Amino acid sequence: MVCYLAAAPVTKDLWENSILKSETPVLVEFYASWCGPCRMVHRIIDEIATEYAGKLQCFILNRDTDMEIAEDYEIKAVPVVLLFKNGLKCDTVIGTMPKEFYVAAVERVLSA
Repeated sequence: MVCYLAAAPVTKDLWENSILKSETPVLVEFYASWCGPCRMVHRIIDEIATEYAGKLQCFILNRDTDMEIAEDYEIKAVPVVLLFKNGLKCDTVIGTMPKEFYVAAVERVLSA
């Protein structure tokens, strides 16, 4: 049996401790509930969360309910995936991309 890990929701209240103070690199998908392409990206991010368990933390943030965080990172459209390491944003994937794009970004962050 495979243990399936999904990306956890993160909010403004959890942002600093979950993202900026994380000892582990972090991936955050900015999405909106009305966004069809975001659902496709969710599935990819959930797969990455499982495949990189222990090496990478994965979160999702609803842009419409946490607009302040989205504005801080100039998120104008969704889906957008940001990668953080040591509290700093270090990579971005904009739009709906094949899984390889997200995996390549994750690998760049992990090897940096």
